[in-house]
Amino acid sequence: MEGSPSFVTTLLAFFHRFGEVMGSIVLGALYFVLLGPVALVARLATDPLRRRPPRDSAFVPWQKENETLGAAHRQG
Repeated sequence: MEGSPSFVTTLLAFFHRFGEVMGSIVLGALYFVLLGPVALVARLATDPLRRRPPRDSAFVPWQKENETLGAAHRQG
């Protein structure tokens, strides 16, 4: 073992590649385990595009006062 640098070099190369693969697997698992629930809660709790109407809306329903052209001209 001591006089065989090729074995040690091969072993180090294997462990380096093994560490890269395991790091990708562990980081991928952490991404889905930690970030997934946070993203799900944020998606369910917020409305970033404001598609839902606000509760204290300033919306006024349409009133049928100016349905004709003459009524529209009288608006001033």
